[in-house]
Amino acid sequence: MLRLLLMAQALAPALSPYLLVEDVARRLRCSRRTVHELTRTCAIPHRRLPGGRRCLFREDELEAWEEGAPLEVIETARGGRVVRPRS
Repeated sequence: MLRLLLMAQALAPALSPYLLVEDVARRLRCSRRTVHELTRTCAIPHRRLPGGRRCLFREDELEAWEEGAPLEVIETARGGRVVRPRS
């Protein structure tokens, strides 16, 4: 059973186009708390799902942000939010 769980965790990143806070912290070489603060201030591209606390990040948007692209903030219904690079 443990082996199956470990295999599922290893495959999960390949199945989703989104990164989690832990992945972004590793990529930016900072703490998870710093990533949470960046999302709170809308200073990093992310998606916050309506009615939830989880933030999801797209790698292509992070790359554009790292290259200096300005961000736009879109508030969605029921408390969701999309922060993405302007096109």
